[in-house]
Amino acid sequence: MTDTQKDHRPAHVSPEEWHARVQLAASYQLMAHAGINDLTYNHLSARVPGEPEHYIIKGERQLFEQVTASNLLKYDLAGNKVSDSSDSVSRGGQVIHAGIFEARPDIHAVFHTHTTANLAVSMQKIGLLPLNQHALRVYSRTGYHLFNGFEFDLESRKALAASLAGKYFLVMQNHGALICGRTIPEAYVEHHNFEFACRAQVAALSAGGVEQLIIPPKEVVKHATAQVERFLTKITEDSRDWGALIALARKVAPEFEQ
Repeated sequence: MTDTQKDHRPAHVSPEEWHARVQLAASYQLMAHAGINDLTYNHLSARVPGEPEHYIIKGERQLFEQVTASNLLKYDLAGNKVSDSSDSVSRGGQVIHAGIFEARPDIHAVFHTHTTANLAVSMQKIGLLPLNQHALRVYSRTGYHLFNGFEFDLESRKALAASLAGKYFLVMQNHGALICGRTIPEAYVEHHNFEFACRAQVAALSAGGVEQLIIPPKEVVKHATAQVERFLTKITEDSRDWGALIALARKVAPEFEQ
């Protein structure tokens, strides 16, 4: 079953935007199902297809599990709300998400979360280590962003964009993680990989210090990184995971398509 077979699209929303809304709402619901949420905080966002100056994002008074395709908000990169809704996005949402879309035209989805695992890695001086296959999928494309207080100041967009330069993932030190994608499915799957890498690292370190870990030699990390770049970095809705994820979303939260 395709997205268009359950089409609740309002007349004023283009088919392309509605498709993105369905994918983004599914991502919110799937993360909630996986236990990834922080009350009404954290946001997943996507650039509107064909409208590079607009993006969609949840309202600040919503839990992940309450997001549907139709209640996502639409904003421009300057912070002006385009949607006809009484809800709004948080200041942090405008700074982080709009800031990345403004600085990086290659990025079409931005997922920002605080999980126990990515918070823990964000507080470790060693950063994310290339300890396992999940970590190696994101390791070479991960940057680091120093904590300078809450992301409320629009001027902090510049520092955030500088930290992300040439990368798709950020360990936001003492804060959480930022996962970017060229597609919504890519951002979702890579967030999964990043999250599993962080969970595994925290679990491994709980049994002892870094000296107890088996870290692959540099030449193996280099070889695995080349494999990732060749075979694993392009993730679309036709890739192996997304169809199964949409089927799961329709099972556990069918309202996401409304």
